[in-house]
Amino acid sequence: MRARVALRQLGVVLCGILPSLSSAPSRGAEWSFEPSLGLRTEYNTNVRLTPETHSAAWGMMLTPDMKFSGATEALTVTGDLKLGFTRYLHEPQFNIDSYDLNLHPIYKAERDVLDLEIDAIRDATVVTELATTGVVLAYSPRNQSTVKPSWSRAVTEATSINSSYSYTKVNYSHTPGSGLTGYQEQAASIGMQTKLDEAKILELAVFYHRYETPPPQVRDNTYGIRSGYEHAFSETLHGTLAVGWRWTQSTISSQTSICDAPIINGICSGTVSETTAVQQQNSSGLTLNAVLQKQSETDTLRGQISQEIYPSGAGSLVQTQRIGATWTKQWSPTLSSNIDAGAYQTKYIGGVVTNSNSRYYSLNSSLSWRVSEPWKLDVGYNYARQKYDSAPVAANANVLYLMLSYAWPKLSASR
Repeated sequence: MRARVALRQLGVVLCGILPSLSSAPSRGAEWSFEPSLGLRTEYNTNVRLTPETHSAAWGMMLTPDMKFSGATEALTVTGDLKLGFTRYLHEPQFNIDSYDLNLHPIYKAERDVLDLEIDAIRDATVVTELATTGVVLAYSPRNQSTVKPSWSRAVTEATSINSSYSYTKVNYSHTPGSGLTGYQEQAASIGMQTKLDEAKILELAVFYHRYETPPPQVRDNTYGIRSGYEHAFSETLHGTLAVGWRWTQSTISSQTSICDAPIINGICSGTVSETTAVQQQNSSGLTLNAVLQKQSETDTLRGQISQEIYPSGAGSLVQTQRIGATWTKQWSPTLSSNIDAGAYQTKYIGGVVTNSNSRYYSLNSSLSWRVSEPWKLDVGYNYARQKYDSAPVAANANVLYLMLSYAWPKLSASR
């Protein structure tokens, strides 16, 4: 049902954008479509990534995909529609129908750039949320909607002013015992970027972040400042560094019953009234994102270190420290490989969740064979491990998979 609603919403957006690209033939609108279809089978030893007793499961995933783009002289629209139908043998509680609908129009004027990102996602919490935060709370379908407009204006040839705002709403399917809480997230930033020369870019920005859950309400207001530096050391070596500081005020509101007279044998002898109890806590910390990438004709090496705060379904913000590395190699025109490894250390802030600090490790590897122009075969192995500091046992998962995909030739049209 949710997938059909999201598809209808995307159709409405497309109906509004397509006429603007195609109504004036003189503008030369160019459209392209890239459909593909994938079929994957996997053996997963721990689908929920839980330290409790569990069994392995065989799964099948069918993944249709449609990438599209259109452009005129001033307006460019790109988008992607991904669907996923996952079924596990003898484990129907893990079955899920997922989607990712992305729309990204960009309008460029002489000195201004208007950018809009629209995203609607339905997936399992052990997919995108785990890869972002390093925390898995439960295996549950997650629905996320995001709208992010931004604006950039060139002040000089080398300097521009940048601003952005984003609104995200997340809710979780009602999974018994999951304890997951939906939330709303808003973020805004404004700053200035200067191009020092052809190889160096400097940026300075202030930002605001607001996270809140439904009653009993948790609200986190974060203010911060961030500076960034981007440097192309050579044609093959590129690095970025963003460092900042944040201040977060966390407010927890809950309903409490108050008796205005003595309580005798557990019974209030007077009047009981409902009041709101408020608890506040302040915290601060470093924000960091450093990336170094080396690229050659056949290899790409990428390393990253970061410390950021993210929203979570636990009803609290989580601070995640991550170090990761990726190696991609093109062995031949038809054979390539990819290895991605990451280590996360997490802790919750705000005083809502306690004794839940954890460490998460992941290793994702794949080997791809381009059988022919449209056909591709992927075989891969993934490993994941999560250990809570307060728990004696860690959760481990091993995944082996085989995926066959077919990509139709790109379809193009213009008018």
